[in-house]
Amino acid sequence: MDALLGAMSWYAALPAAVMVMIGIFLVGLLLARLKVLDALRSAIYVAAAIVGMNAMVGMFAGAATPVLQLVVESTGLKLDIIDLGVGSSYASVLFPLSFYSILLVVGLLVNVAMILLKFTDTFDVDVFNYSVWALAASYVWVITGSIPLAILAYAINEVIVLKFADLTAPAIEKAYGLDGVSIPHGNAVIFAPVGMFVNWVIEKIPALAKIDWSPEKIEERFGGMVSPSTIGFVMGIVLGAAGGKDFGQTLLLGITIAAFMIVFPRVENILVEGITPVADGMREICTKKFNRDLHIGLDAAILIGMPDVMATGILVTPFILLLAFILPGNRVMPMADLAIAAPFLISCCMPYCKKNIFRGLIAGIIVMIITLYVCTATADWYTACAAMNGLPFESTSTTLGICSSWVAWGIAKVFALFV
Repeated sequence: MDALLGAMSWYAALPAAVMVMIGIFLVGLLLARLKVLDALRSAIYVAAAIVGMNAMVGMFAGAATPVLQLVVESTGLKLDIIDLGVGSSYASVLFPLSFYSILLVVGLLVNVAMILLKFTDTFDVDVFNYSVWALAASYVWVITGSIPLAILAYAINEVIVLKFADLTAPAIEKAYGLDGVSIPHGNAVIFAPVGMFVNWVIEKIPALAKIDWSPEKIEERFGGMVSPSTIGFVMGIVLGAAGGKDFGQTLLLGITIAAFMIVFPRVENILVEGITPVADGMREICTKKFNRDLHIGLDAAILIGMPDVMATGILVTPFILLLAFILPGNRVMPMADLAIAAPFLISCCMPYCKKNIFRGLIAGIIVMIITLYVCTATADWYTACAAMNGLPFESTSTTLGICSSWVAWGIAKVFALFV
């Protein structure tokens, strides 16, 4: 057991792209029955795509975050819970948990058991998804002081998220052509019901149902003059102007977001090229042996560069500041995650919104209302966990990108009833 825990701890310390490459290689070799060189090629392509995606996300966040922070400062918002960003969760709350390596083993065993029992069709090869599920464990550890209960909370969170991944896989596959892929990301996929609800309501209102702001429709309507890259460029100009940037920096921000819109889908094609042989092989083997298909679970990052997702996310971002200011009871000051939270959290809503930016905007506003209230409700637990890990924050803190999980909050509230 010690050897297994040590191996999992070593694996968890690897860079994300390396972990995914190893995971895809083993899945391709053992489950898809690919030849060694074919499995290696698929693994390299998927890992390379993830490196490219992370670089694009970092480029966008690096360009947009300082501008948005200037906007925050100019609004005069004075709220007592600070959004320290996703990095704070990994550095101070999740990875430093004394039982984190045990969680990884539990996560893998639960996933395999669910597959064998035919309770899920998702095999999650992205260990960073496993880390997101640890949020429920950290909360329950703070509330109860019990590591066994924290591990149980982790497993419950995992089961719920994997079921969401199964539920949403067909819609994601149809919308974006990601055959054999699901998104067991513990923050993004759990908001898919918001997209379902918004789309259902809008379909009941003929005047709203006729509004079509899909990137394809916009481009068609304006004779090709308005493309996703143009939309990104204009949004960058607006953000730069709102942040008080000079002419050159405003144009640079517009070009940066336009570049994101242009390059990200092409990187996505590399991922699809790499994952397709593995997904096809898994599908063939599982159909023969188990009469079923399996999906490969990946991070929601593979969706945020889709033109409809990114355009909607950028449109939702200013509303986060407005909501932070006007929502009664909100205590969260959006900061570090402001640039990237909305695209991530709405990514699994967009397939149900028919990739329609208008519908996505409405869904995104609802998602961010939920996020701000959930982050407010869990901030004390989050801050206390960092302190228990010996890495205390200077003030009550949260992260929009991670602490938005209403599933983790709900699990913690249930466990709190028995303390």
